[in-house]
Amino acid sequence: MQFNKSEKNSVFLAIAGLALLFLIIFQAIQTNSYELDHHLLLHTTLELISIAVCVSIFIYGWLTFPYIQTRILLFIAVSFLTIAIFDVIHTFTYMGMSFFLEVNHQVTTWLWLMARVTEALAFVLGLYILNHPKKIKHKIEKYVWLVGFSLFPLITSYFIMSYDEFLPQLITASGTTILKKSVEYVIAIVHLGAIAYLWRKYKRKRSIFLLNLMRACFFLILCGVTVTLYQTGQDLTIVLGHVFKVVGYFFILKAFYNANIQAPFEDKKMTEEKLSNIESELELLFKNTDDAIFIYNLKDKKLMRRNPAFTKMFGYDEDLPLSTECLVPESRKGEFEVLISKLANGQPIIDYKTQRQHRDRTLLDVSMTVSPMKMQNGEIFCASIIRNITEERKAELQLLEIRRELEETLEQHQGVIFKFKKIDDVFIYTLIDGKVLRESGIIPEEVIGQPVQNLYVNSDIERFDRYNERAWNGEEVEFQMEVVEGLIYLVSLIPIKRDGEVHEVLGTVIDITTLIKTEELLRKTEKLSVVGELAAGFAHEIRNPLTTIKGFLQLLKKETNEKHVAYMSIMLNEIDRLEMITNEFMAVAKPQVANHQMEDLQLLTESVNQFLNPQALLKNVEMEMVVKQDIPYVYCDRNQLRQVFINIYKNAMEAMPNGGTITTVMSVEGECVSISITDEGSGIPESLIPRLGEPFYTLKEKGTGLGLMVSRKIIESHQGSLIIKSKVNVGTTMTINLPVDKQQ
Repeated sequence: MQFNKSEKNSVFLAIAGLALLFLIIFQAIQTNSYELDHHLLLHTTLELISIAVCVSIFIYGWLTFPYIQTRILLFIAVSFLTIAIFDVIHTFTYMGMSFFLEVNHQVTTWLWLMARVTEALAFVLGLYILNHPKKIKHKIEKYVWLVGFSLFPLITSYFIMSYDEFLPQLITASGTTILKKSVEYVIAIVHLGAIAYLWRKYKRKRSIFLLNLMRACFFLILCGVTVTLYQTGQDLTIVLGHVFKVVGYFFILKAFYNANIQAPFEDKKMTEEKLSNIESELELLFKNTDDAIFIYNLKDKKLMRRNPAFTKMFGYDEDLPLSTECLVPESRKGEFEVLISKLANGQPIIDYKTQRQHRDRTLLDVSMTVSPMKMQNGEIFCASIIRNITEERKAELQLLEIRRELEETLEQHQGVIFKFKKIDDVFIYTLIDGKVLRESGIIPEEVIGQPVQNLYVNSDIERFDRYNERAWNGEEVEFQMEVVEGLIYLVSLIPIKRDGEVHEVLGTVIDITTLIKTEELLRKTEKLSVVGELAAGFAHEIRNPLTTIKGFLQLLKKETNEKHVAYMSIMLNEIDRLEMITNEFMAVAKPQVANHQMEDLQLLTESVNQFLNPQALLKNVEMEMVVKQDIPYVYCDRNQLRQVFINIYKNAMEAMPNGGTITTVMSVEGECVSISITDEGSGIPESLIPRLGEPFYTLKEKGTGLGLMVSRKIIESHQGSLIIKSKVNVGTTMTINLPVDKQQ
């Protein structure tokens, strides 16, 4: 038997296919060891080729059926439609594709197997129908076949995807199961039987149709055997199996084409009918679309044809001679010339946003698509489609304005507003802005998309991560943090839920330093109120007995001998000290009625110095006074300020048990009179200065802490301030600032 060219090619293909199969079986080529980086792309490409071949078989069979009307033609066409549907769903459910997220590997393998089984059954039944040719009598029968063969893969696929957990497993981590291999081998045996049957027929009649069918069966056998040998879902073996399948389907398409080729006349007839239908559809579209469509000559720019929508959009009569330049506003002439230049070079203009003008010169925002068409005579015609997007443009501008206002609001927010979500187990900022952020020199656009930990203080990373996790788990979280010393922020985290699951977390950061200080001031005020109540009761109970004791001691002092006079003087001095303490308590408990008038602070300070000078000499303390300039009068209560100066000078003397110098410096600082009183005592530690002035807080052994508290209270009632500065082993300076001529 002499082999012709086609048979020799078939033998060569068979040898090459078998050689490749044996190399795979014995792993002479380590196909199971090659996991492809682009496996999904290769798999999808090969499957799409298979689908394209199947769809081509269906389309060709369906279109040629009216002229042949044999059952074998229709059966093969709709059978490969079924295979194409299975392959499409198999491709879209393959691992890595994002169309069906809940589908697993078992589902896609079952869909592959159903396509293989359908193709094998189509071969067997096709060969049977081929030997029993019949024509379809009723036209409706072909539509019944089409619906049935279309619904079968859809229903079967739905069943597989819905009940995949009840189906036997076809693949495992180490490869295919016995069931999968058994079905593939049965399919291969079916194809082998088909080859034997076709060979017997081929020997009687050497038909290229039968030869192509045998080629197809052979490569489909190789495909079935190969896909039982892979170990992982991404190795080279699977790709080679799909290559065998593509080649097999290609030979089926070739056999189908050779067996059913139509006469040129029929092809021409079908082409004319299609062209007629297309022309009708285009004409229908041209007349009924809402977009303005017109055709013009690029050379003279005159309109050759326009649709009704053009007349409606631009207001020009349908029969009025018109140039496309009439549609271009004066401000767009330069742009128009650039577009004309592009069209002259054969470049289309697609979805170009611009403005055109109505007949009444009203400007319209439009989206324009223009396609140049070069005629045989060299002229260029342009088909232009214009869509009116004026309302859409207005909506876009409104959205942009709203977005701009929102961004400005976020920028001016006194704290920080942010949102974050978890991506790959990392919390990422999706929005962040605020005045605090910008004042810190941080650009929000550079932070968005970055991990939230990038803005954390290193020492607090673990604590913040715990708060973020709690918020991501659905809990509203609030906590305080101190970014720098003295600045306290309140952080709020609110989970944003969609469909019951946390989608993002909305957070705010607010500076609450002032609020904290206000709360602390309120606590001090409450403490002062309690002190006042205690002072009132204490002073009331002690003051009267002290007065009585002092009076009787003064009487006794006149009648006693000189030996006891010294003792009497000591007791009277101590009673005076008790009276001073009770007076301080009364000042706290019941503020005296203020008598404000214009006073000379220099004279007042000098009088206090003269008053305390004897006591200073006894303690070896020298008092100096420096007046840098003329001191203006101050509106104040003389007695209250006298009490303040006495308290501060006495504290200064007590701070220098071994003597020293107290220096008073008076000056004018801006709109205030400044009185600085400096001693040479042991000084006060800086950490203790903020507590000075609290009730009962004192650094002296016998002090009460009330003197400085009352002094500060008096100064503040005069709208002034008391500033304390001190250095250990150097001394302390207390500066009183009082406003000039501050009448209230």
